[in-house]
Amino acid sequence: MSRRKYVMLLLCVFTICAALLVPMIGKPGSPVTHSDDGPLSADKPQIVDGDEQDRTTLSIAVSMDEAEYRYWQAENEHFTLSHPQITIQMTNIHNEDADEARKKASENGEPFDLMLLDNDRVREFAVQGFLLPVDDIVSGDTAADQMEALTSIVKWNGSLWGVPLDCNPLLVVWQNNLLKAAGLSAPPKDLEGLKAAVATLVATNPNLSPFNLNTNDPKEMAAWMGMFKENSEAAANLSPFTITQKEQLYFAAEYAAQIYRLAPAQQKNQLLGAFGAGTLMSAVMPWTLYRSLSDEERGLLAIGSTTGPVVRANGRSFVMLAGTERLSEASAYITEMTSTEAQLDHYRTLGRLPSRISAMTNEFEYNDIDQRPPHFLVGMLSRTSVTPDPSWRGRWERWSKLLATLGGNQSALTPELTSTYISEWNEEPEQPIGDAEAPPEDPSKTDAKLNQ
Repeated sequence: MSRRKYVMLLLCVFTICAALLVPMIGKPGSPVTHSDDGPLSADKPQIVDGDEQDRTTLSIAVSMDEAEYRYWQAENEHFTLSHPQITIQMTNIHNEDADEARKKASENGEPFDLMLLDNDRVREFAVQGFLLPVDDIVSGDTAADQMEALTSIVKWNGSLWGVPLDCNPLLVVWQNNLLKAAGLSAPPKDLEGLKAAVATLVATNPNLSPFNLNTNDPKEMAAWMGMFKENSEAAANLSPFTITQKEQLYFAAEYAAQIYRLAPAQQKNQLLGAFGAGTLMSAVMPWTLYRSLSDEERGLLAIGSTTGPVVRANGRSFVMLAGTERLSEASAYITEMTSTEAQLDHYRTLGRLPSRISAMTNEFEYNDIDQRPPHFLVGMLSRTSVTPDPSWRGRWERWSKLLATLGGNQSALTPELTSTYISEWNEEPEQPIGDAEAPPEDPSKTDAKLNQ
């Protein structure tokens, strides 16, 4: 055999061997031999790529103005930095009913996992089976750190159905100089004390108004009806008017010509002007409005009933929707967003009071209230004001409609209108204006009767 033929034969043999070996070495899924001659494995090597990792989307519904919504979007970005496996999808349902938004999302195949609900809606949702209890999140030290005024309203059937976030209580404020002129060192504790103070003041100031009465806002009106401690529970639960509440309404009707009818949030300057002029004795205003006042403006005012229960805390809570499959992610989000430090940051930015006692009391009492919520409100927010009652929502809707039909701030609160108001709310026959249950038009006559 020639040398050339011999070389060609060797090349052919080499090519055939190579062709046989390649499938054994490189075939995908072929056994891989461990370096220690251990057992063979058919496992493919894992490919790790951060962009390809599975991420869980947590869908959250909120209802708020655009400024607060931007704040929460920034908070969500911070949350995802420490929880890269979670994506937050937040939907602002501003001006849309929470239950309608929930139904719509479910029908579209994109149900919410969490909602930020007004506290007075939580029990309604729980009773209808839309929520999961959150007792596992609010337990131990966390449970002890919650203020009762905010947890009591989200309890039902032995469980907690919302994790409180914040509140914006409605406060009754009093003009300090007028209190002193009436011989009082603190706001009157009851209606009789107010009547005596007003009788003293009108002798030198006939234009005095004992109240600002904003019947355009059902929340403020409920707070006004419970401005004295003896009526706070009835007002919070929207019970039929008590005898003293009826007297309070008739007393306001006596001063119908002088009564201010301002919406504090929208007519702040007019309200402060009346306080500054010494023609207005008291008003209901939200905490966020009080906080926005200057030190000089706040110095004019005293807050009443700080040791009594608050009628309207205007609290909000995070709730878990019953259909969610993202329990651990939802729990992580709620826990982080309702921590003490998170609530303090929220307070400094938006002014709503925290729900945690530690956030209200852990630092010096005299810090600027722009930076730290005041200690003195803890007493008010640590007392239960609402008895759990699934029927409360229905009463609230009726209350709101009744105020609207009476004309709001556009209608003078005459004795006749007051009588109609009382009879329709209590569902009882309308009392004649001269009936014994209605106080006489002259406050001094009432005081004379009391002294007999």
